[in-house]
Amino acid sequence: MGNEEYKSLEEVAEMLGVTYQLIYRLVRSGELPAVRLGKLYRVSSRDLDAYLERSKRTASGGVCSVCGVFYKSRKSLEQTCSAPGCEESICFDCWNRRGIRKCPAHTSENQA
Repeated sequence: MGNEEYKSLEEVAEMLGVTYQLIYRLVRSGELPAVRLGKLYRVSSRDLDAYLERSKRTASGGVCSVCGVFYKSRKSLEQTCSAPGCEESICFDCWNRRGIRKCPAHTSENQA
């Protein structure tokens, strides 16, 4: 643990401008890691920063690399190209309904 700074759930909620109940739910669900000391929870600054960074990535939306449709939520783009090292997003429709597992760049490699 070292010299890492820990904050109470109340402090985290105030810092982010949200309710205590929201922070408590995030901790209880495991989305936001916390240390429990008796009845009190403490969140490390490092874990809070990591959670906020993950939240930014999942909330920002994006474009399907196969069909080109823009999605407001990253939830619709959870799948990625199955080619090793490729991180191109593939939407739910292309992945599940059309059975496409690779982005256009890697699909054309197999056809060449």
